[in-house]
Amino acid sequence: MFCIRKLPISTDVNFTRLFLIVILSLLACLFITPPSGLSQNAFYMIVIFMASMVGIMLEVAEPCFVLFLSIGIGTLTNVVEIKQCLTGFSHPVPWLIFFALSLSSVITQTSLGLRIAYFFVKTYGGSITGIAYSLIMTEFVVAPIIPSNTARGANIGLPIVQSISQYVSAQSDKAQGASIGAYLSILYAYSNAICSAIFITAMISNSIILEEIAKIGINLGWLSWFRVMIIPGLCILLALPFILKALYRPNVPDLAHIKIQAAKNFAALGEITSQEKFIISVFAIMLLLWVLSEAIGIPIIVTVILGICIFLMSGVSRIKDMFSSYSTLNPVIMLGILISYVNYLISLGAIDWFNSIISANLSTFGKDTAFLLLSTIYFLTHYFFSGEGSRIIALYTPFLMTGIAIGITPAKIAFTLAFFSSCSDVLAHYTCPASITIFSLGYVSAGRWMKTGLVIASFVMIVWFSYVSIVLNSDNHLCGYRIARV
Repeated sequence: MFCIRKLPISTDVNFTRLFLIVILSLLACLFITPPSGLSQNAFYMIVIFMASMVGIMLEVAEPCFVLFLSIGIGTLTNVVEIKQCLTGFSHPVPWLIFFALSLSSVITQTSLGLRIAYFFVKTYGGSITGIAYSLIMTEFVVAPIIPSNTARGANIGLPIVQSISQYVSAQSDKAQGASIGAYLSILYAYSNAICSAIFITAMISNSIILEEIAKIGINLGWLSWFRVMIIPGLCILLALPFILKALYRPNVPDLAHIKIQAAKNFAALGEITSQEKFIISVFAIMLLLWVLSEAIGIPIIVTVILGICIFLMSGVSRIKDMFSSYSTLNPVIMLGILISYVNYLISLGAIDWFNSIISANLSTFGKDTAFLLLSTIYFLTHYFFSGEGSRIIALYTPFLMTGIAIGITPAKIAFTLAFFSSCSDVLAHYTCPASITIFSLGYVSAGRWMKTGLVIASFVMIVWFSYVSIVLNSDNHLCGYRIARV
């Protein structure tokens, strides 16, 4: 007789949530009549797209699995053809992300990030405010050259916050360590979000925004983006330590020993290696090329590719490591499929239909009120997304075109949505992988994070709307810089 054994199967799929999403999607397709102006196939595709987004947001499974499953369902039901699900991979953005993530690993696999952090803490870390600004300065310095907010959060922010909190717990008591840990955790996560808005190269999804605003005749390079975003970004960064200190009231002991310990940790890293000197030199040249990209006509992606080639030729990186890393390939696959879906929705007229609905409801207001409402709605939609890329792909262009259709100045709505695309990461702990990483330390509860997020989100929007009302005085002038137009 054959003995049938029960195989030990381990899976990361939440079948309860998956079943619920599939059933609700099926019921929607069977019993909801497509709204006027929307074809049956476009409605089915919207259901598939929204189900995919909800599956990713609720962490039903790995995002790639959710998207692969949606492709399977879509092709089996003849809603979409397989070739239409892959058109996004011909778009340059997924591959720019691949190169950018490969580039960021060059720094995160060395001690460069920790060297920078320990330097600031040993220099300015004599008080809780000094430590807070040390973290902000660390993030501000590394953000332009590490084009992944997730990599910065996991490899720089997390170890520094954790080590400071644990050190205080050991030297004083656990309550003080946990208090400081909560304060520094959320401070770094919010700093990460703001710095991702200040620099094009701080977040890989910013490249998607560049592509979209170029379509309306606004061409930006590294320096012109920086000049637009730096003033509101710095205002927010400078105020963050004090706002969060009022909200969290960290139990602060004498922190002079933190400064001494950071100096010891900095010394323990030893002399800077020749490899690290080489990496710094290459990144310095790349940063210069990014700053001068408009003047010399070298696109940002070309500089990224050249940097990767130099690191590959020098042996600092290896090609097999680039293509074998899940963290590098996963976002490429995700964005390729999501871009394909958005392209197909555009071809079906779904995006135009969405624009007409929003325009019809907002056009009854004045342009200034419509601008505030549209921008605020876009900011708050990040509650429904886990990651900036998927939200930007799904909503940036529809909201941009809706704003222009209402009569809002193109530059005004384009830069507002661009700034909010990163800054809305402050809303919740799950809104981006960097926040998820810092949240995993366990110092801040989900509820407290979200309550703080509402306060900081309100402050961010007040700063930005005030800035826009002061400096934006025409369609092609912003912050004293004449925007290049096609």
